Amino acid sequence: MTRKETVQIKKTQEKRKLEKWSEIVSKLNLDLTKGVNRVQSKEIKEITNEEPRLMAKIDQAEDLPSIFKKNGVFILPVDRHSYALLQGKGYHALEPMDSSPEKHPTENPFPTSAEGVQSESVYLDYAYATGLLGRFSGVKNLFSAFRGRRATPEFDFSVGRNNLTVNGAQIEIDGSYENVEQIVLVEAKLGTPTTFIIRQLYYPYRTLHSDKKSVRNIFFCYEPKEQAYLFYEYDFRYPLRYDSINFVRNGKYNIVYKPLKIKEYQQVNPDTEKIRIPQADDLDKIVEIPFRVAEGIDTADKMATYFQFAKRQSSYYREAAEILGLVELNRNHYSLTDKGKQYIQLPTEVRMKYFSKLLLEFPVINQIFLNLSVERNKPVIRNEIVEILKENSDLTGSTLFRRTQTILAWFRWIQHNVGLVEVSKDRVSFSRQMKLEF
Repeated sequence: MTRKETVQIKKTQEKRKLEKWSEIVSKLNLDLTKGVNRVQSKEIKEITNEEPRLMAKIDQAEDLPSIFKKNGVFILPVDRHSYALLQGKGYHALEPMDSSPEKHPTENPFPTSAEGVQSESVYLDYAYATGLLGRFSGVKNLFSAFRGRRATPEFDFSVGRNNLTVNGAQIEIDGSYENVEQIVLVEAKLGTPTTFIIRQLYYPYRTLHSDKKSVRNIFFCYEPKEQAYLFYEYDFRYPLRYDSINFVRNGKYNIVYKPLKIKEYQQVNPDTEKIRIPQADDLDKIVEIPFRVAEGIDTADKMATYFQFAKRQSSYYREAAEILGLVELNRNHYSLTDKGKQYIQLPTEVRMKYFSKLLLEFPVINQIFLNLSVERNKPVIRNEIVEILKENSDLTGSTLFRRTQTILAWFRWIQHNVGLVEVSKDRVSFSRQMKLEF
């Protein structure tokens, strides 16, 4: 069976499942000519024996069950246990984009580890790492912030003449990116749908909307056939109106890889003061810390609360940002160093290269990278990393192996954001995709 046939069978099964909404409407005696009807998750489950969350996941107008189409109805989550069936505009049709793609050059190759992975997040991450997201949004110094599931706060809004209050509904944020003034929210898709449910932009927008930062809303698509990155920006003319969505602009790009000049990384000298490697495996949080310090998250307690760190874990991440020279502690308050002030103003792709060079200043990281440079076809394996750690630190026992894991995590960050290397479970090597200019 071909992939196309498999996809078609799955779509047919999904359509049959969604048609069970007729049973729900009938058994609950719902009047869909009313503006709003409420349905409980347990009622959906009892009547259809289907997962309520999946029964409510209708991302495109074309997928609406017949009874919804007939009555001009769509569905929105209200909280963790209930949904609202509303009359009104629930979906938006994507604006046509017939222009040829613009070229976006980068020295960052597409990560080998992501080849063949059919995931919108892979292409969104690459668009961010190459500076393309910053180029389209016009925000050059974005940093990656929250992604994943979370619950909405309580907020009110209208759809046509209908009013609704949402509190604690689950949302999925594909990507949020910030600088000190703006938040860029991204909903990502693999392929380009004809329509999308406005909720995917509106609920995250209302969740993060505040007086502190302006919020930008971007719908992102990756087209595999054209290898094209498509961006659509929207705003809401009236924040309290769900259906006030307004198209701002769009853009279409091809990312073009150009050879990376490896020499500039080989010329990074080890800093003998950077002997310690804190157990801070999530480099994106270290990248983020200087930005948060600039926003006033400038004490150990504030930082631990914001990042939801345990006290010990928090100290590792703060120590890493200090060792990198981006922040400093003075009278129990963190502030940006001159290097840190420069760092938060850098365009995304430039900042990735700059941060990678800061990592290469650690003697252990530098030694591993030099070993790769000397024998470019020979990987450095885990046991060799352990030996290099022994030579460059006083670590022993299980701590050696935990720090080895940290080192692999740091090289994995370099892989995803600059593309110098490839990292597997127990080894580091030069990227096979890399066209190196020595």
